[in-house]
Amino acid sequence: MPEIAFAGPAQTATMHRDDAPVGRTARFHLRKRFGGLHCCRRSWSDNGKRLFLHGYALSFEIEFACAETETESGQVLGSDCLDDIRAALAAQFAHTTLIATNDPQRDLFELLAERDLVDMRIVDSTGLEASAAWVFETVERIVAQATGGRVWVSRIDAQESGSRVLTLTALPVKDWV
Repeated sequence: MPEIAFAGPAQTATMHRDDAPVGRTARFHLRKRFGGLHCCRRSWSDNGKRLFLHGYALSFEIEFACAETETESGQVLGSDCLDDIRAALAAQFAHTTLIATNDPQRDLFELLAERDLVDMRIVDSTGLEASAAWVFETVERIVAQATGGRVWVSRIDAQESGSRVLTLTALPVKDWV
């Protein structure tokens, strides 16, 4: 997993990736919002009410960057790639329940999933930060494969229930401090 460093109360993070496009300058940027992702999660180690299952409406605004557009269409990304991204996000977050790998009640949630009472995803952490990092890595992989590395993810704004926004930005390795 890439290193993530958080700076200040604004909850902006810089994600370091070993494969970041060093020395490449983005000439074109495309921002796309993916919303309508309603999921449930449990923060079992929290002493407050987040210990219980609670739901969030998640949305992700993703900024794609490239030095050159597609030759034929002149677009940053084609609709097929955007559809693949939308499908991956829906598979992870649309009407699903996120449970941490180390949740002491994981076996109970697995039983609920076996009985088709929840559509469960086991994740390292159920927080917004971890969800945003998962989106970054997943979308970066989809985009790199679809464009042969021509396009990369430069920024993600992850929002939960309209109240909290977390921003991840990618910097080339040479800019990492």
